[in-house]
This record gives sequence, C-alpha cells and structure tokens, in this order.
Amino acid sequence: MSRVNRASKFVTERLDGIQPTTAIVLGSGLNIKADMVHCQFKSSEIPGFITPKVLGHAGNVTAGVFANHQILLIQGRVHYYEGIPSSHVSFQVHFANELNIKNIIFMSAAGGISRSLRSGSMMLVHDHICAQPLNATWRHGSVYDSKWTDQVVAVCNDPLVSSGVYVWTLGPSYETPSEILAFERRGGDAVGMSLVPEALEASALGMSVLALAVITNPAAGLGNHLLNHQAVLQAAGNAQSKLAHLLAIALDQRSINDSLT
Repeated sequence: MSRVNRASKFVTERLDGIQPTTAIVLGSGLNIKADMVHCQFKSSEIPGFITPKVLGHAGNVTAGVFANHQILLIQGRVHYYEGIPSSHVSFQVHFANELNIKNIIFMSAAGGISRSLRSGSMMLVHDHICAQPLNATWRHGSVYDSKWTDQVVAVCNDPLVSSGVYVWTLGPSYETPSEILAFERRGGDAVGMSLVPEALEASALGMSVLALAVITNPAAGLGNHLLNHQAVLQAAGNAQSKLAHLLAIALDQRSINDSLT
C-alpha cells in the first residue's frame, strides 16, 4: 500500500462518512480555524503522511466546517528546496484527491513585485511563471480555475484583493533586486517558493484549483527592510482575519458553481 493510500485510509475511517468538498493547503505562517472540528491530527500521526519541517508550517490536518462548508485543512507543506522528491511535494494533492475531494485551494506567503501589491494584499493567481525548470505533471489548458478566481475577486470588491501572475522560484534564498526586475519585465506580480508544483499536479488530476498569494512584503529591492523568514511569518499572522473572510467568499462561490453543474 502506498503512502497516499495509507494516509487516506486512516483519515477516511475517522471521518466516518463525512465528505469534505474542498481541501485548503496553507503556506508559511498562515492559519485558519475551523468553526467546528470533526477530527484533527498532527501530520506525524497519519501513517505515510509527509511531515513539514520548515518553521511556520505546523503540520496539522483538520477535517471540519468553515463558513458552513465541509473542508479539509492542511496546515503546512514541504518544498523542493528541502531536497526531497517531487512526489513528496505533491503528496498532499494526491492525498486530497484520494479522499475524493474535487476542489483545492493553495495559499502561499509571497513578495509583492507589482507596485500595487503592498503587505496585506491578497492576490488570486490566474497564471504563473517558473523561474527555474520544474519537473511536474501538467495537462493542457489553464492550471487555475479562471471562473472561480474571477468570481472571488468580483465579489470581494476590495482594492487589496486582485488577480495576477505568480513567479515560482526554487528557494530557499530570497531573490536579488535584479532578479525581481527581470520577473517584473516578464509580467510577474508576486513571487514565492511554493504553490505552483502542487497546483500543476492538482490540475492534472482534474481538480478545480484556486491559488492565493498573501503578500507579506515588497520583493527584494522594492522595500526598505531586509527580507527574513521571521518577518514573513509575522506579516502572515497579521493577515489572518482578512484571509478568513476571503476564504469564506471563495467557498461560497465554489458551492454556487458546483450546484449549477
């Protein structure tokens, strides 16, 4: 039995017939609390689960209700820069798919490249650029659910909520000012070290993908402060209430779309 099979079997037995409709994968320092918890685990308790090790990725898995929607909340992820196989990076995607979850939301702390994206802004991803070669599964067509993305931005009607292009970098080092300038010239709006490999895999599996970059800082060369992981975590923590509101809107719009299909 594979890692994914063992993990999904363990959680399915404890869900006792409850079916989450959307999986939510949180990035560095990001946290959402379920309104009601059906079951909750440390990832190390789930057989076969790939446990996050980077600071700010708690490694919790929660099945519960948020804003009247059944969700599976995965707090923390692993990254290519940790030197692990690509199958481990995409593990949580296959885990959610094995649980028969059709919708998935990826969140990532990110640096703002576009001058309109200041700390606290939320950028829905409508496309991405890979700064380094990325060996990932992909299917033809858009990776991100454009209808879902556009609906969320429209319903929010908030100048701090927009859509744009996410630049994926391998990490773990931050980019140089010259790299950021190059990304801007190529059409990048925000930059981060996660989200894209998982989104590609989820799209290839036929899942509806929504991706959200929480802007925690201006990208290198665009601000007055040195970039460091602790500052990113603090900024991510400050965005929790806004993030929860946006997530509730996203789940409502997905539910509306599902009811029409």
